[in-house]
Amino acid sequence: MTALGFGRHLHDAGAFQELLREELVDVLRPSLALNGISQIRKMAALAETYYVAVAPHHNGGPIATAASLHLAASLPNFFIQQIPLPAAEEDRRMRAELAGISVERVTAGFAGLPTGAGLGITVNEDALEKYKERPA
Repeated sequence: MTALGFGRHLHDAGAFQELLREELVDVLRPSLALNGISQIRKMAALAETYYVAVAPHHNGGPIATAASLHLAASLPNFFIQQIPLPAAEEDRRMRAELAGISVERVTAGFAGLPTGAGLGITVNEDALEKYKERPA
């Protein structure tokens, strides 16, 4: 049997509840970008009553990675965390400049929880300015 994870494109809490009630999902995968931290915590609490694990999905930048790691650490039914790995060297360099190299560093399959104030990272505002999208 293969475990199934769903939910990365769902925003409606009722849709998540239906997946759980019908026992159609083994791992709930709500999107951090669509649902936010508070909503995912509510979904995880609901999933916990069904003995379902939660693996929040995120494909954002390093600031979202820091938020995802803190969210993961707060969920008793947390399963696994996705950390985007950009293929291009310039993308990896930009991510490291924005929030420091350690936030997305994985060692032996594990990522450390950022320990500074707030999300645990210091955002480099000069890098934000340097990499912001410019009008065409």
